[in-house]
Amino acid sequence: MVLEKIAKRVPMRSSRSLSRTVMEMVSDGDLPSGTKMPTVRAVAKALGMSAASVAVAWRELVDWRVFETNRRGGTLVLGPPLAPRATRFDVMMRASEGIPFNLGHLTPDRAILPPMGPALLAVSQSAELNDQAPTPISTALRRAIEPIWPFTPNYLLAAHGGIAALEMALATSVRPGDRVIIETPTVSRILDILESIGARPVPIDYREDGPDLQQLAQALKTRPAAFVYQPIGNHPTGFSISQNWSAEAAKLLRDVRIPIIELVQTVLMHKQPWLSLGSHLPHAVVHIQSYNFFFGSDLRVGIAGGSDYYIDRMWQQLTFSSRWVSRVLQDALAFQLTDAEAQRHLERFIDTCRQRRNAFVSALRNVGFVLPETDAPPIWLPVSDEYIATNQMSARGVVVHPGSYFSPEPLASDHVLLNGTILAEGFEDMAQQLSRAADTRGLRGPMG
Repeated sequence: MVLEKIAKRVPMRSSRSLSRTVMEMVSDGDLPSGTKMPTVRAVAKALGMSAASVAVAWRELVDWRVFETNRRGGTLVLGPPLAPRATRFDVMMRASEGIPFNLGHLTPDRAILPPMGPALLAVSQSAELNDQAPTPISTALRRAIEPIWPFTPNYLLAAHGGIAALEMALATSVRPGDRVIIETPTVSRILDILESIGARPVPIDYREDGPDLQQLAQALKTRPAAFVYQPIGNHPTGFSISQNWSAEAAKLLRDVRIPIIELVQTVLMHKQPWLSLGSHLPHAVVHIQSYNFFFGSDLRVGIAGGSDYYIDRMWQQLTFSSRWVSRVLQDALAFQLTDAEAQRHLERFIDTCRQRRNAFVSALRNVGFVLPETDAPPIWLPVSDEYIATNQMSARGVVVHPGSYFSPEPLASDHVLLNGTILAEGFEDMAQQLSRAADTRGLRGPMG
């Protein structure tokens, strides 16, 4: 009997002791995969525990993916506890293996990136180099960032990329079982992070001027722990919030005591002024900007600015180890953003990316695709069947990503994601290939 096995091995009648014992039994093979577990009430009665304590243990085992629970089938053993995996990221990387041309990843063309040598040479002479006292952000980077931030931040913090900053913001504010409002579609890594925390996404549709405000109002009634969205250049649709959306959303969120986490992955591709809810609610907003698209993956620095309360919690998390960002990287980014010659290289890179994207969008429209006017690198391409389209393009040696990777639930229509800046030539030929794979007949547009 399962109950008898558990009762013999549990050393203490507590939820943590129970969950750890069950994990050991699953790992040892005493509770093999597929075993149907007794009800919470039955376990509580057999062990002399409260049903609430057993339920806590069961929830922990579900979070660790040891158990799977559903109303009709009860609770089943899945197998030994596994470390959380970034499922969507892993699938996207595997889908790219062995395929010559990656048109799906949001990565820059390395051949046109601004040079890094002058920045590294300049920072090697910094007076702050090798200072043992850690700080949330270097003096040089603060001076470079503050003039271009979309609002006056109460606190600035450097992180190892925008996604790393986003993960810290969520990890320090959200607990397993919490609800988190997210836009849909959204960055696939956000969905992976929420899964690793054990949080429940509450999706709301991203319209052309921002996340749907009626849906946002309804989602706030679920008592969420955070709201995560992209105010500038939503990945993958490319949409950005409007002035009107910002004002109306601020009214909805004014009295809600949760962090509002904003992620911007390609801020320099978008024309200013850049909008943010931080202009209305600086005490609640954690605005995150990533710059590795413009300077390469080895200059991976993201910056979080806004709420002193929430960002200080992120900084305190960093101080448990030596995970703060090297001043070499911070000051190199500052150099790239402020030095006159570096600025000219950056402008050429951005101009080239815009020219490529415009040429690609034009070629796609010429073969029948209906695409909105956006200035973000991604192209959110409507297709009849995303899996047929991705498989056909893979067979032609081209990686594109299915739209389902970017939503926690089925979308209203199928899409694939393209990086509009990576293709340097052959726009018409690639558009024709995508047209054949997508079967554009009858498609009504990107949000149809």
